[in-house]
This record gives sequence, C-alpha cells and structure tokens, in this order.
Amino acid sequence: MSASTYENFIQTDASINPGNSGGPLVNLKGEVIGINTAIVATGQGIGFAIPANMAKRVTSQLIDRGKVMRGWIGVSLQPITTELAQSLGLPDTRGAIVARVHPGSPAEVAGLQANDVIVKFGGTAVDDYHHLQRLSSDAEPNTTVPLEFIRKRDRKTVQLKITESPDSTPTAPPTPPRPR
Repeated sequence: MSASTYENFIQTDASINPGNSGGPLVNLKGEVIGINTAIVATGQGIGFAIPANMAKRVTSQLIDRGKVMRGWIGVSLQPITTELAQSLGLPDTRGAIVARVHPGSPAEVAGLQANDVIVKFGGTAVDDYHHLQRLSSDAEPNTTVPLEFIRKRDRKTVQLKITESPDSTPTAPPTPPRPR
C-alpha cells in the first residue's frame, strides 16, 4: 500500500533541498503548516509536505499508544465516473463505489455489498473514494459510525463498527539466522 493511500500531502513550490526532509513548511505568518517530505526529481521546485494536523495526530498516537492505529471498514473502492453515475442513477459523481467487501470485515458485518455507493460516513458527505479512505483511516477503531449508501437507487443507512486496520498492526521482525 502506498503512502498516498492514506496521506493528503501539501504540494508546495517552496524550496525543498535534498536532506531537508523532516524540516518545517511554514506559511507567511511563520506558522508550521507541514513537514517537508519529498521533492519531485523531474519537476523544478515541486515538493510535498505532510500536513501539520496529520503529524500531530500521529505523534499523539505514538506517545499515547506506542503505535499508530488507523481505522478500517474492509472495502476496496473505485471512483465514480460520469458514465457509472448515470448507469447507477446517481445525481453526480460524489461518493465511492464498493468494488469488493472483504470477508469478515466491518463492512460485511454491516451488510455492505459490491456496487453499493457510499455517500456519507459518520455524517460527512463523501466527495470521492480518496476522501472515504481518509475518513475511514482517521476514524477511531472500536467506534461505530452511521454509513449512508445507495443500493439499486435506494438510500440506506447502517451502523458500522470501525476496527483497527490490518496495516496498523506491526509484524514481528524476522528471526535472525543462527550461526552454524
């Protein structure tokens, strides 16, 4: 899974030099708004920073829990194109189509199915599948949220219990080989 699955980077044309990863990105008021993360080698002066509010969430979790916990609902998503919206009878391309429901996941327990279109998560309207990924990964595990979706032109709401993302659980490091 790539970093862009979870992260909402700030794109900047501020000078980010090699070795400056981890340095602050500041606005004109001198406030830290991000942490410099990457530069585009082929682009001239294009850089990316992790938003400061995201860094605060992550550091708080590391301090409080010793690890980062991300929420998980257990679906694979796909974007809504204009053609798909028309064929599903949707008014626009907002929302996210469930491409697959993972077995044993919170989505399966809540009764979601492939081709359901998720339009609200915890009362927040879903813009697109990236937005839903961010909303669900930012959700606190072991909480329940109302999830509104459209199935065969009918609007439905279910209560969905967020669980911890399987990606959040660190795997044990490999056992080093024993000398012979």
